[in-house]
Amino acid sequence: METVYKKYRPAHEILMEYYWYVDHLKLEEDIFKQEMAPLESHISKLYKDYEEAVIKEQERESKSKSARIARKLEQMKLTEELIKKIKVIKA
Repeated sequence: METVYKKYRPAHEILMEYYWYVDHLKLEEDIFKQEMAPLESHISKLYKDYEEAVIKEQERESKSKSARIARKLEQMKLTEELIKKIKVIKA
């Protein structure tokens, strides 16, 4: 038959277990930081490469003849649509 009372644990055992968990957590954090250091540098390098690629793509697009023609065609299309809407409203 079990009692409803809580099993007694001496304070020094609880304190030792507490410090074991604190030490274990600290070790895990240190290991995690060591494993993440190379990944963080790789991530920052990838993002820097991405930013450079975006700038190059924007420069290439702004200098590209086909891109300029595409922008003009888009403007003409929008102008034609606007004219059609105005004609519909007037009619």
